[in-house]
Amino acid sequence: MAQPTELTSHGPTKAEVDLTAFRDNVDVFKTIAENSGSQLMAVVKTNAYGHGVVPIGHAAIEAGADRLGVTTVEEGALLRKHGISVPIHVLSSITPAQVADAVRYDLTLSVSSRALAEAIHAAAVSQAKTAPVHLKLDTGLHRFGIAPEHAREFCRSCYHFTGLYWEGIYTHFSSADEGDWETTEKQFTLFMNIVMELNECGYNFPIRHAGASTIAMEREDMHLDMIRPGIALFGYTPEVRQQDRLPLKPVMTLKSKILHVRTIPPATPVGYGGNYVTSGYEKLAVVPVGHGDGYKRALSNKGEVLVHGKRAAIAGEISLDQMIINVTPIGDVREGDDVILMGSQGGDTITARDIADKVDSIVDEVLASLMERVNRVYK
Repeated sequence: MAQPTELTSHGPTKAEVDLTAFRDNVDVFKTIAENSGSQLMAVVKTNAYGHGVVPIGHAAIEAGADRLGVTTVEEGALLRKHGISVPIHVLSSITPAQVADAVRYDLTLSVSSRALAEAIHAAAVSQAKTAPVHLKLDTGLHRFGIAPEHAREFCRSCYHFTGLYWEGIYTHFSSADEGDWETTEKQFTLFMNIVMELNECGYNFPIRHAGASTIAMEREDMHLDMIRPGIALFGYTPEVRQQDRLPLKPVMTLKSKILHVRTIPPATPVGYGGNYVTSGYEKLAVVPVGHGDGYKRALSNKGEVLVHGKRAAIAGEISLDQMIINVTPIGDVREGDDVILMGSQGGDTITARDIADKVDSIVDEVLASLMERVNRVYK
């Protein structure tokens, strides 16, 4: 049997990714980094927060990012396979079984334990390489990292490994996004004190870094040698209080089309469980988007979309593959009409933050939850 050809069309649900807007956002942070004498790591973890790690990775480098940050060896390897040669940092810890591949793809690894340091050293020696690594210090997040009181002992036991190049040292703040500067400043001071102590003992780390999006925007005094913005590169600040600080542009528009329209009589239960009941004759439309696409089920009966530039409420439970919207007030709605789930239409806009607020979540989750089956279209 002959193999079928490539699909000539895709389903109506798609995420439009504006690469020009993304590059503009990167440029904003490149300027910030240059003004403070720092490098710029563009954090493109979790499939670039749902935007697609390969095209976004290329766009970040084109816009001036010095390095890329991911959290898995798989994403780092994928970027390498697609021709990206700048340093790629794996910002999470990994298992010893992954080390050989990470070294083979020349990924910069985070070290939080002697066992991992030994594994990276062994893999590097076996491959005749010197692996760049960054020592992670735990200053209060208590996730990964060497405890400050053990840092000198750790370096005494591992710093001399010939397979490792200790290029950097870093930490990750627990409360910067919330604007808790008292806690953040204590953590920063602790970090700097340990770095100075290690330096005095002969343990040098050329690149010191501590700041993600919030620090990059608000605290130049903590930029050190590199900043690591993530979510802000995609047009959203970590917190609402920051949203007017920089001219950032949302990068993604999520849209679909109406598949079916029908008028339902009064007092009719709609959808799974029948927890939406029509109050009169209502014109309802089916949209082929569900929680299988990453559109949150928690938006059932309280989310909104845009049709003809007007808001249409979600009616009933969002299922795995479809949802129903109430288009009664909108007028002449027909099958094939555009539906904007996130983005602008007419004079109105629904943002990822609007969606996050309705489900008591954060922008990162809303964007990164978008599943692979949603076609990404790059503008």
